[in-house]
Amino acid sequence: MCSMSKKEEEEVVFDLPEDVVVKILCRLPVKSLLRFTCVSKRWHSIISDSKFARSTFEVASQTRTLRPRLLFATYPYYRSWDPRFEYERSLFECFGDTDISRLERNPLCQSLTPPPGVYMERVLASCNGLVVLGKTSYTNLSVWNPSTGFFRKIPSPGFRLDLEDGTFPITFAFGHVMAIDDYKLVFFVPEDFAVHIFSTRDGSWKVITFPHSSFPCRDDGEDLLVSNGAIHWVSTGIPEAISAFDLVSEEFRQLPLPPALIKSILNVEPVEDRDPRRIWTQVLVGGRLCVRSHNEYWVMKQYAVPESWVKMFQFSVADMPNVFASEYVYPAFVTEGGTVVMLSGMWLARIECHNEGKPVCSSRYQIKSVHVKKDMYRSGVMVYDETLLSL
Repeated sequence: MCSMSKKEEEEVVFDLPEDVVVKILCRLPVKSLLRFTCVSKRWHSIISDSKFARSTFEVASQTRTLRPRLLFATYPYYRSWDPRFEYERSLFECFGDTDISRLERNPLCQSLTPPPGVYMERVLASCNGLVVLGKTSYTNLSVWNPSTGFFRKIPSPGFRLDLEDGTFPITFAFGHVMAIDDYKLVFFVPEDFAVHIFSTRDGSWKVITFPHSSFPCRDDGEDLLVSNGAIHWVSTGIPEAISAFDLVSEEFRQLPLPPALIKSILNVEPVEDRDPRRIWTQVLVGGRLCVRSHNEYWVMKQYAVPESWVKMFQFSVADMPNVFASEYVYPAFVTEGGTVVMLSGMWLARIECHNEGKPVCSSRYQIKSVHVKKDMYRSGVMVYDETLLSL
C-alpha cells in the first residue's frame, strides 16, 4: 500500500467542512490543541480564536471533561520592604497528569515560566483556568493562564495595606458573570466595610459599601470561594447561614447551612487556639458548594435548596498521624466521589473517603521546589482548569 504525500494528507484532512473540524477540535484536550496550532495556518487560526476557546470550555464543562491541575507557588514573603527580594522570582509548578484526582506517587511536575514582570507574586484566586497573581500587599495584580501563557495586568485597587500590620483581614475572590461574560475580582476591606470590584470587561474599579451585619469578618485573611455566580463564606463563631455576594446584582444574600451540621458542632469544645466548631466553605471539583467542619464534608446538591444538603463523608487528620506531620492542613480540592487532596507543609496527600469505611491515604508527594531560606518564603497551592480562555 503506497503512502500519501504530505500535500495529499493535508488535502484529505481539509476536505472536511470547517464546522465539522471545529466540532471535532472542541472535544480535544487543551494540551493537544496547543500542539495542533503548528499543523497549519488554518488550524492555528481556528484554535487561536477567542470564540473557539469559549466553545471548548463550554463543551468540556457540559461533558464534565475539564482537566483540573494543582498549581503550586513559592514566593518571597515580607512584613516590611526588603531590597533583597526586589528581583526575586516566584516559582510556579503544576502537578498531576491528565486527571488531578489520580495523584500518583511520582506525579508529573512541570515548572512554569513566570509571566514578565512577576517577581514576588503569589496566587490569589482562579476561575475557568485564569489565575490572579499579586503581591502580599495586593499590588502588581495580573491575570494569567498557565496553560497558554496569556497574561494581562490589572490596576491596583484603591485601598492601602500597611505591611507592618500582619493581621489586616482583607478577603478576596475572582469569579465569572456568565450573563455578560465578565470576570470580576472582588476585595472585601473590613476597615470601612468597602467592597472593591474590578470588572475585566470595563477595565476599571468601583467601590460600594455595606453594613457590618452583611460583611465577611474573617480573622485570617483567607480567600473566599465562588460557586454559582456568587462569593461564599461562613462567619467566625457558631453560624446559622452561609453568606453570599452575588456577582451579578452585587448584593449580599444568605443560604442555609445543614441543620444536622449545626447541631453536631454545638457540643464540640475549642481545643487550644483552634476552634473545631469553625465552618469553612469549599467548592467541589465540578462547581458545587460544599462546607466542612468537625471532620464532616457536606455538599449542596441543588444550589439554594436547603433540603438538598447531603453529608458526603468525614475523616479526622488526627486519626492519620503517619500521613500528616501537622494537624494544620488545607484541602486543595475535594471531589464528590470522596477524594480529598490535602496540603500539609511541603507534602501533598491524596485521601480516599468512601462509604462508611476508614479513610485511606492512597499516595503522598513531597514538593521539591523549596527555597533554601524557608523562613523568608511561603507557599500555596490552588486548583485551576486547563483552558484556552483569555480576557
